[in-house]
Amino acid sequence: MTATILVVEDNPANLKLATTVLEHAGYRVLHAGTAPEGIALAKRHRPDLILMDIQLPGMDGLTATSVLKTDAETRAI
Repeated sequence: MTATILVVEDNPANLKLATTVLEHAGYRVLHAGTAPEGIALAKRHRPDLILMDIQLPGMDGLTATSVLKTDAETRAI
């Protein structure tokens, strides 16, 4: 079973680099450009790991991580 990593990143160059490196290492990569998109994908797909940018537009990554950690569906990620 291939592990899934969710990358929440608003910078296209950083997102492309992370995706390329992770896919090359054999991971399935999901990506979101905003915190709300990332939260929705985390709830829908339950990835094994989330790489969260801290400085995102609107809701920042620290707030998004708090939301995920207080939700019973995603707190174990």
